[in-house]
Amino acid sequence: MAGAANESDADVSGDRAGVSSNTPVRPVERDAGGDTSRGAAVTPIPASIVRAICTIQATVDAVKKSQRNQHGGYQFASTDDIYAAVTRKMGEVGLVLLSLEDRAEIKRIEKDGKTAQWMHAEFSFVLATDGDTWTDARAKRTLYIQVTGPQTFQAAQSYAEKAFLRSLFKLPTGDMDLDSMPQAETEEDQNDILAPRKRKSSAQAKRDGDPAAYNELRGAISGADGPADLEMIVRNHWAFIQSLPVRWRQIVDAEIEDKRLEWDDSNQAAE
Repeated sequence: MAGAANESDADVSGDRAGVSSNTPVRPVERDAGGDTSRGAAVTPIPASIVRAICTIQATVDAVKKSQRNQHGGYQFASTDDIYAAVTRKMGEVGLVLLSLEDRAEIKRIEKDGKTAQWMHAEFSFVLATDGDTWTDARAKRTLYIQVTGPQTFQAAQSYAEKAFLRSLFKLPTGDMDLDSMPQAETEEDQNDILAPRKRKSSAQAKRDGDPAAYNELRGAISGADGPADLEMIVRNHWAFIQSLPVRWRQIVDAEIEDKRLEWDDSNQAAE
């Protein structure tokens, strides 16, 4: 995501700053507010870095998903999972990634007489081989995260680096796509959809006539004909899934995950 660069134009004119010494550097254009992202040409990527990235893309396997999102009920790849998948390969091809903290601004939010601290963080990234270095004003990630302690700052950097590595190497990680999340036209409706639902007891669910809808949901999951179809089913039944009795929810979560793993295994076998 784009943001204002901290470096002056002169900072990218050296032999090893920005690009290799034999690659011409075009001045970065800035608008009146200092934004470098509008109208600026992409800094040419040196051939050695392109080769290293392509080599890793051609050899990396699907990333292991060791973590589980308890709210959404799906497996996802942690930062450590991504490191395990690509760090050795990066070392083998001689590619280094540096993450630079460009911004860490703390904002205090007052609500209902209570105060919470949120951090607006921005990180930019530098790629390097033994002969070339590359970056660009838009090679960065921006995020907001609630400050809950010193670990927040490490969590922000880890998440930003995970997102950049995933994008750089086109890694299949199992993270939920935005399209798979429940959607609403207004912020109020979106908050209502995502608000935690009180779980029903099995007896209450039976009194409400939920078993028919529950079995219909399981049948739809079993018959899903692809990842996109499965995510659409989850999205359309989001509120219902959140309210299921604990045991029913565990069964649904397991069947969703089994379906995802089924396609993952098929894709790996095809490769």
